[in-house]
Amino acid sequence: MALDKTSDESILEIVVRVLEKYPLCDRCLGRLFAHLGKNLGNDERGKALKIAAIMELHKKVLKGDKEAVNVLKKILINSRIPLIELYKEMNIGVQEELPKCYICEDRLQEIINIFSELIAKRIAENKMQSFLIGVITPHNIIEKETEIIKKFQLQYWESIKREIKREIGKRVQQMTGAKADFETPQVTYIIDLTNNIVREEIRSVFIFGVYRKLGRMISQNIWIKRDGTRKYRLAIEDAIKSTLTYFKASNVVMHIAGREDADVRMLGNGRPIIIEYKNPHIYTIDLTTLNSILNSFSQWIKFDLKMTTRREAVSRIKMGSIGAYKIYRALIYSEKVLKPEELIRLEKAFEGKTVMQKTPSRILRRKSDKMRYRNVFQVKTIYVSPHVFEALIRCEGGLYVKELITGDNGRTTPNFSQVLETNLRCLMLDVLYVHEHI
Repeated sequence: MALDKTSDESILEIVVRVLEKYPLCDRCLGRLFAHLGKNLGNDERGKALKIAAIMELHKKVLKGDKEAVNVLKKILINSRIPLIELYKEMNIGVQEELPKCYICEDRLQEIINIFSELIAKRIAENKMQSFLIGVITPHNIIEKETEIIKKFQLQYWESIKREIKREIGKRVQQMTGAKADFETPQVTYIIDLTNNIVREEIRSVFIFGVYRKLGRMISQNIWIKRDGTRKYRLAIEDAIKSTLTYFKASNVVMHIAGREDADVRMLGNGRPIIIEYKNPHIYTIDLTTLNSILNSFSQWIKFDLKMTTRREAVSRIKMGSIGAYKIYRALIYSEKVLKPEELIRLEKAFEGKTVMQKTPSRILRRKSDKMRYRNVFQVKTIYVSPHVFEALIRCEGGLYVKELITGDNGRTTPNFSQVLETNLRCLMLDVLYVHEHI
């Protein structure tokens, strides 16, 4: 495949035509032929092409080619190689200042040097293990580069953006030992050459695990009332935030599979959670240490962080309750005296039963009113006293269990109160098991 679509010019002939018209640094010339030759930097390639072109023209001059004289003079200046003896032979004055590169204005090598050192320093400080380089190139540079490519119909070129990313990436790897990662880099550095700044985008750390709530009146999130005071003294979020300094992160976000009320304990195998640390400046993760920090925060909240994960897992954990089930234990008070045989009737009534639930009246102020259909798979009861019994309820995720018991003034049907023909009240509720498809 020819370089010039309209002729069979040799590489050197094209190089000569380019350098007759444009002064170019070694890198910018070499980049125009970047896909020719292997294991060469564009600076090496560009310098080799310049020297070869000058030698070819010098040969023609020595053979008496008068047209080659003016071409060589122009090439010598635009190649920016100060060959003093050849300057004298060609009767060219040694210029104090060579013309700047038409494309990069002699900034390219400086850009690579300065930003490589800056990024390597940041990676070392933050102990990053993988990175990615991005570049925003000024429009005038892109326009000049495109002008030459179109004018000479070049095909084997690469963009200045690609060269900068590659060269800085190579240097940073050599300086830090961190690896370039094109899929999931810990940090991405965007070099904005228009404003001469570097923007750092640190990938969040995601850690999957479970939490257990051993006490009551503990919310998931910190709950601030209108008067500015806390509704509950303790929250899962409090414990999570205590680990911010471990990662030197700017913020932390919890992604949790479902929600239990503040007065409900979360026991058994725990509830799945993904903790997201935003803009972390420490990427060395010791789950043993992290679990220790979390579990020392309060005797009422316990964590078991199991592994790091990716952002895609967040959507899976949110959707995990679909087709999954939970097991609850409820201590229930009855207004009327109950007989053991009535509890047997309750168990049979909710064997594989679909329940219709409108949004509970207690949360209507913050959630829209809609109908939900959830399955109750099994209910087992224990007779405690004439007015009190315990129920184990295995049901589909998303079922409001308190309303299953009380009926919520008819908003949940069927319900326990309806079957037992009495008003019931849930005294205590615990989550014993959470089965999620994650």
